[in-house]
Amino acid sequence: MIRGIKMFKNISLPLKITLIYFIFSLLWIYFSDSIINVLVKDLEKLQFLQTIKGWFFISLSSILLYLLSKKLFSYVEEERDKLAKANELLEKVLENAPVIIFWKSKKGVYLGCNTQFLELMNLKSKDELLGKTDSDFAINEKEDYISDDMLVMSTKQPKLNYIETITPKDKTLKILNTSKVPLFDKNGSVIGVLGVIQDITEEIEKQNQIKSQEELLIQQSKLASMGEMIANIAHQWRQPLSIISTLSTGMKLQKELNISNEDYEKQSLDNINANAQYLSKTIDDFKNFFKKDNPKSSINTKTLIDKTIKLIDSRLKIRDIEIVQNDQEIEFDSYESEIIQVLINLINNSIDAFENINTNKYIFIDIKKIEDNLIIELKDNAGGISSEIIDRIFEPYFTTKSEDKGTGIGLYMSKEIISKHLKGTIKAATVDFNYKNENYTGALFTITIPLNKISTTE
Repeated sequence: MIRGIKMFKNISLPLKITLIYFIFSLLWIYFSDSIINVLVKDLEKLQFLQTIKGWFFISLSSILLYLLSKKLFSYVEEERDKLAKANELLEKVLENAPVIIFWKSKKGVYLGCNTQFLELMNLKSKDELLGKTDSDFAINEKEDYISDDMLVMSTKQPKLNYIETITPKDKTLKILNTSKVPLFDKNGSVIGVLGVIQDITEEIEKQNQIKSQEELLIQQSKLASMGEMIANIAHQWRQPLSIISTLSTGMKLQKELNISNEDYEKQSLDNINANAQYLSKTIDDFKNFFKKDNPKSSINTKTLIDKTIKLIDSRLKIRDIEIVQNDQEIEFDSYESEIIQVLINLINNSIDAFENINTNKYIFIDIKKIEDNLIIELKDNAGGISSEIIDRIFEPYFTTKSEDKGTGIGLYMSKEIISKHLKGTIKAATVDFNYKNENYTGALFTITIPLNKISTTE
C-alpha cells in the first residue's frame, strides 16, 4: 500500500489525472449500475434513471476534469514562471559576469552569448552572430577556434586558461585568456561547447610598459655613472698609453741614430703588445657592464669584487678610500653584470658619503654562503644613514644629493634588481663597529640572494 502511494507520487501530473478519471469512471459505472438494478425493477424507470445517471456522470466528470485541469494548468503556469525567472536570472548573470561568454552547437553554430562577446567580435546585435559559425567571419584566427572546439568536443575534456588572439573586422588585435568546456545532454552525449574568455590585452600592455620602464631605469642607472666610468677609463689608460708611447718613441729614436738593438726591439714590442692587451681587456670590462642582456654564468666572488673595483677604481683612489674584503672565495651561478651594478651603486653611495670626512675611509665587503643563500654585506665608516630618511632610501627618485650629483634611482634600481631578477632582499641599517682599535659608525647594506630561486632575466 505504502509502496503504491510512493509510486503514485512519482508519476507525472497528466498521468495522475488520467488514472484518477479512469478509476472514477469504473467505480461510478459499477456502483451506480449495481444500486439501480437492486432498487428499480421497472424497465421504463430503469431507462430513465440510466439517462439521468449518464447526465449526472457527464456533469460530475466535467467538474472533476475542470478541477484537475485547473490544477494542471496552474502547475504549468507556475513552472513556466519559474523557468522564465530562471532564464531572466541566467541572462542577468551572463550579462553582468566579468567575463566574455558564448556557446555553440556540436556543428560550431553560435547559439548564444553575452553582450561582451558581441563587443569582442565588433558586432552590434545577436542577430549578426546567432546561427552562424566562425567560418562566416573575417577573423584571421578562425581556423584555430574551430580546431579548439573540435578538440574539446571530441575528447570530452575542457581546455582551460590558454592564451590566444583575435583580430575582428576592425583589425584591432586583442589578447585573450580562454577556457572551453564540452556541453552534454542528460545521456552524456556532447551537444556543443561553452567558451569563457577574459580580455587581457590591457593587462599585457601594462606589463610590457612596466617592463619597458624598468629596463629604461636600469639603463638610466648605468648611464648615470657613465661619466665616472669614462674618467676611470682615462685613468686606467694613462699609464699603459704612456708606456706604449715611450717604447715606440725609443725604438724610433734608435732607428734614426742607427743604434737599434734586436733584443731591445723584441722586448719593447712584447711590452707594447702586453699593454695593448690590457687596454683591450679594459674595453671588454666596460662593454660587458653596459650590455643590456647578460646570461646567467658561473661567478667567483674574488673575480666579482675585482671587476667591480676596477670599474670605479679612479673614484676610490682620488678620495683615498680603502676597500677591505674577506678572503673567502665562493663559486655560484648568477647574473654577474646585475650584481656588479648593485655593488657599484652601493659603493658610489659610500664614496659620496665620504665627501666631508677627512679621517681614514673604509668600505668593507664581506661575502659568504649560508645554506642556499648568498649573503653580501657592504659597510662603510661614513657616519651612517639618518633615521629620518632610512625608510625612504629605496624609493624611486628619492635623494639627499644635489641635482648634479644624484638622480635617486641607484638604490631603487638596486632593490628592483635584487628583488625581481634575483628573488632576494636588500636591507639598510646604521651600525657602530670597531676596526683597528678605532670606533666607527657607518651604513650597512645586507643583500640576501637565494641561489636556487634566481629566475631567467627577461
